[in-house]
Amino acid sequence: MATYNFLPIAAATVALYTISWLLARTGRLQVALHRKIWNAVLLVSFVGMIVFSLLNVILSDHGIRILPREIDVGFWHVEFGIACVLVAMFHALWHIPYFQQYLPKEKEKPKAAPVSQPVGPVQPVVPAEKKA
Repeated sequence: MATYNFLPIAAATVALYTISWLLARTGRLQVALHRKIWNAVLLVSFVGMIVFSLLNVILSDHGIRILPREIDVGFWHVEFGIACVLVAMFHALWHIPYFQQYLPKEKEKPKAAPVSQPVGPVQPVVPAEKKA
């Protein structure tokens, strides 16, 4: 069984993202460029994961040898998948304000209307007589 490199991939991804985020926050890197870079990383990691997934299916189900046996496509599928999931989490965090508009907003409780208190003695209401 292969040993996956979750911690090194996670540490490198978080470190690089933090650096680019700080550069964008300080104005040394445009925010749009920061997002384009990470969208490209997300795309590359997703495509890599898909390619190795399809290769794995072709190799295991159909026995077709496309790559040398030394290349463990399952291992590379997981490695690209780790990067893809981490970058996808950053991507989802960017869009929280967008998704908040679809959540129900907490309504303000209406203020209680002041209760009117009778002033003086209460007069009975007498119905008016009907004229025939």
